[in-house]
Amino acid sequence: MAPWNMGRQIQMIFDQPRNQFYWELLKQSKNKVCIDVGLGTGILTLMALHHGAKHVYAYEKNPSTFELGKYIIEEMGFSDRVTFVNENYNPKDHQHLDIELIFHEIIGRNIWSEGIADTFRGETTKIVPSYVTCNIRLAKGSVGLKPSLENNSTGCEWLDETYLEVLKDLWKEKDTIAYDGVSYPKGLCIGKYSVNINNSIPRTIEVAIEAENGIVFVDYYIDDFMLTEGHWNVDKSIKVNKKYTKFIQNTTDGNWWLE
Repeated sequence: MAPWNMGRQIQMIFDQPRNQFYWELLKQSKNKVCIDVGLGTGILTLMALHHGAKHVYAYEKNPSTFELGKYIIEEMGFSDRVTFVNENYNPKDHQHLDIELIFHEIIGRNIWSEGIADTFRGETTKIVPSYVTCNIRLAKGSVGLKPSLENNSTGCEWLDETYLEVLKDLWKEKDTIAYDGVSYPKGLCIGKYSVNINNSIPRTIEVAIEAENGIVFVDYYIDDFMLTEGHWNVDKSIKVNKKYTKFIQNTTDGNWWLE
């Protein structure tokens, strides 16, 4: 249990837009028996209990994080309404229980990166947030790479003279190139999909698009809340200099590409 500074993100705890979103969302937990998938520091479980949840079964697979969340809730005097489970969540675990609501925040900057699709596959109990929306956007014209490669250094002269020069050349090439974690001004929406994770989720999602000469990037929403309005960073972007007509994303790890 010793080091409790095991990666708990301060920006998550103080993410006001995210916290306000979940505060409103979890008002529906009143008088319900709930499951929290991914206890973490316990903030969502505490919200649900405050709003009148009868009982929460709190799942957390990481042993150290589990002990931290459990400790916080015990110290606040709510442990009599929580069952702590230090395991991966599996829908089969609660078939004998009268669960009325499941809530979660297994969400990364890539909407599928933390395994939502597989975690809830076959689930029949209501899940929140449940609606996943992806807007595929195209920023037209010449869009510079941010941060610029031109005026930055790796801190190692040899890498600056070799590695950075290759990256600069790649960015100037006419072929498609992906860049990670760079946000761009809002562009034209060229495609969209919406998925309800209470229903069957396909392994791959395909969307017809028309993308040429610009930067393709995506905006993710959960129940109409745009992730980048919270602490979540942006997903990758792809620079294109030829025409693409299809966006494809798998829901196993969230990787997406253009064809």
